Amino acid sequence: MNDMRTHITHLLASGLILLATAGCSDFLDEKPQGNTGTTGNFYKNTKDIEYALTAAYADLQATAMYKEYLPLMTDVRSDDFGSFSNTGGNAGREYSIKIFTAQSDNQIFRSVWQKTYETIYRCNNVIAHLDVVTNDKLRLQYEAEGRFIRALCYFNIVRFWGDAPLILTPLTPNEVAQCSRDKVADIYTAIETDLTFASNPSNLPKSFSKTNIGRATSLASKALLGKVYLQEGKWDDAKRTLGELIDTDNAGTHELLPDIADVFSTAPPQGSPASDFNSYTGWAPQTMNKEILFEVIYDKDIAGEGRNAMTYYTNQADLNEELKSSNKQRCIYASTDRRADLMLSMKGTNTDNNLLVKYADIQSSLTQYGYNTPILRWADVLLMYAEACNEVGYDNSPTSPALAALNAVRTRSFANGAYAAGQLSDQDAFRDAVFLERRLEFPMEMQRWFDLIRSGKAINEISRIGLTIDPNDLLYPVPNTEVALRNDPAKFPQNPGY
Repeated sequence: MNDMRTHITHLLASGLILLATAGCSDFLDEKPQGNTGTTGNFYKNTKDIEYALTAAYADLQATAMYKEYLPLMTDVRSDDFGSFSNTGGNAGREYSIKIFTAQSDNQIFRSVWQKTYETIYRCNNVIAHLDVVTNDKLRLQYEAEGRFIRALCYFNIVRFWGDAPLILTPLTPNEVAQCSRDKVADIYTAIETDLTFASNPSNLPKSFSKTNIGRATSLASKALLGKVYLQEGKWDDAKRTLGELIDTDNAGTHELLPDIADVFSTAPPQGSPASDFNSYTGWAPQTMNKEILFEVIYDKDIAGEGRNAMTYYTNQADLNEELKSSNKQRCIYASTDRRADLMLSMKGTNTDNNLLVKYADIQSSLTQYGYNTPILRWADVLLMYAEACNEVGYDNSPTSPALAALNAVRTRSFANGAYAAGQLSDQDAFRDAVFLERRLEFPMEMQRWFDLIRSGKAINEISRIGLTIDPNDLLYPVPNTEVALRNDPAKFPQNPGY
């Protein structure tokens, strides 16, 4: 037990030290001057809060977060991967996640849990010490940004593990060690409260520009709130929230780009033959654009701020046959669907690494890649709205807003693919069309696993790639270090089946 307490003390202490981060937007380039930071004396002025908030954003870039492990726990876990070829050495811990044999001692689970709660801890410190910010507008902005990041973290936690400690103030290590697993409903209530605050345009701008690009916005917060409602099955709330975002709040800030390849910046232009993907030279840096509401940004030209090749995305043998355009009989993409191009692989460097065209890039001199991790984009908003509208009340008429939203995403990449009024004959057919479109639109964007759970089809769809799972597999095991630390099955039990 003493070793466990020492471990958690070190974890929380690390949350107190603000990272001297080099980032991809200028707001991530700021470095603390002088005071290295402690809970008791660090927060003395506005700059200290800015540094603390920067550290929370920087945590999202970590390997245990969006750089690698969160994609592994979502994309690789889903049926978008039919196999996983790298099964040896340290990859065994990844392979076990893919084949649903991973247990509570898997280091990846421990790392994600720790880093996520570290990020929450940093957000809690920002929110708790805002009294040092004298500018009222800036104080509201910082609070809203901290609440957005905290809500995003808890949304991941509750979807991965279910019941979990709900910590909304900075706690000491001993206090954390006494925490129980709070109920899913309580966690979702806290998430909704945070995002309602952050989505208020009086608290957070609709957009940022220049050196502040990459910060959370009120529109991103509202989109995430709509996604939360959707995952909870609160269809009326989701329809209302996403409808307000589309019809009123957005006002032209975000939109679908004409070519989906432009969302990812580095991919070859529309109409490029497959032969071009291995000799393409028209590389451009990936940037934020009008389709992206929020993404985690990477910079391959700054040491420690780039990313690896994500080889489990790039090995064509690993992809489900339904996503491979080379498999004419099984591929779910129409031959003219632009999105199929993004599932091809290409060499972006003179090494042996192949990359999906979607995330294609060439290495920098630091042997890093610079593609970003999209968290929320406008296509997602439209498809979530179509789903919510259909769940509230089926409507496949010519004036159906749900059909219009679905077709907007579909025809952007598949010009002849519009569903005609009346073609989707009932609510089930419409629902299936929405989930199909989400699969076509978002492979390798950390959507499919949660979509499978929300649709209630995870067990059946996973069985189609040869894996047998049961309802216990829809949650991950809580890291055994956390269970052992409390040593109290009544207030901190392990998830069933582990």
